Amino acid sequence: MSSQIINSPTKLSFFNLEKPINLQISEYRFTFIDLFAGIGGFRIPLEKLGGKCLGYSEIDSDAIKVYQQNFLNQYINNDEKYLEDITKISELPWQVNLIVGGVPCQPWSVAGKLRGFDDSRGKLWFDAIRIVEKNQPEAFIF
Repeated sequence: MSSQIINSPTKLSFFNLEKPINLQISEYRFTFIDLFAGIGGFRIPLEKLGGKCLGYSEIDSDAIKVYQQNFLNQYINNDEKYLEDITKISELPWQVNLIVGGVPCQPWSVAGKLRGFDDSRGKLWFDAIRIVEKNQPEAFIF
């Protein structure tokens, strides 16, 4: 009986498998940008809490590809801005409620030989702080 339901074209006719469902919310509780976005670890819970990501920054090409495949397409989030390298970001094109980012941890760990600020990735903290100071969000999470 269950195979009849699954295979029934009338039961599945409301699904359009050619085009993803547009899950955009018309009202959001807050807006945010995703610095050091990686593959979207911060983004997932923030969207579940009602956040709208306006832009993201990441330099790893593989991570960018996964991020874009997971969160951006012609149907949803197609207006979201790629902010490129954090060192090149100055003033954001919009006011956001929240700035989030997973600053690279390698400079502070054995994996990065504990080089701290002597590692160029360790200095990215200064860029994150600069963006927060310049744009004055209501909150930030790093």
